[in-house]
Amino acid sequence: MKINKGQIGVSFALFLGVVLMLFLTHDIIITNILSTYYCSQPPNPKTYIGKKVEYPISIYWEDNVYPGFSKEDRKLMIINYLDGKHLKTMALNGDDGKIYVYHLDRPIWETFKQEFKEKYGKNPKRIPPNEKNNFLGSVYTVYDAYADKVMKTEKVYTKSTMPKTNYTVTFNEVKLPKFAREFLYSDETKVIENNTSKVIAYNRRYMRFFYKLFPDVALGNRYYYPHPMCGDWYELHLKVFNMLEWRLNGFKEHKIDLNKHLYKKYIRGEK
Repeated sequence: MKINKGQIGVSFALFLGVVLMLFLTHDIIITNILSTYYCSQPPNPKTYIGKKVEYPISIYWEDNVYPGFSKEDRKLMIINYLDGKHLKTMALNGDDGKIYVYHLDRPIWETFKQEFKEKYGKNPKRIPPNEKNNFLGSVYTVYDAYADKVMKTEKVYTKSTMPKTNYTVTFNEVKLPKFAREFLYSDETKVIENNTSKVIAYNRRYMRFFYKLFPDVALGNRYYYPHPMCGDWYELHLKVFNMLEWRLNGFKEHKIDLNKHLYKKYIRGEK
């Protein structure tokens, strides 16, 4: 049977089309196969809260993904959580390997806020010019000044010499095999009750990267797609300690978002 050049051309075009589609979709196929496998592996469930504590009093946060909390990050943590009532002692691992501890014996936020308002009125010195007529526009300025005051209680330790806390919250990257790391990122949060050494809550999540067909054109500079394949990471420790009810503010815990931090670390190779 004689095959003409037209048939060869059509067949070759179809072949190229199949190859192109496989190139553009192979990451989708592999990602979903891998996520199905890893999401079915222990620990199950991926998000677990076995105990809730409204008055933790003292917590040590150990973040080994960034790793540690910079001075600016520590200020954000104070603004968010150290209220002197539900949480009186906050310990944080610093980005320099040291442990930083902050302590309040009593709630001072409301008193400080009133004193600040009486002192500065609607024109505190650090309010941006376009916000000077709006005291609500100075909210971060007030929190920033509050954190500066609290940070004067700072004490520095090593991990072996730091005071004992009631709870520890750890955050670690889960190292996947080399092939899986091409398609997925994973991390794990644990909440440990220190007097019993029991893990009272945890979350293991798996995040996928952006597909070739659907790149991150909206925002850019992100390491993974923001919705997990499994694991509900959303404010796990807030739910365990009921912080959604009493925390001072909802500012982020690190100045640089984790998604962007990992992009700089793994894609750009920056420290």
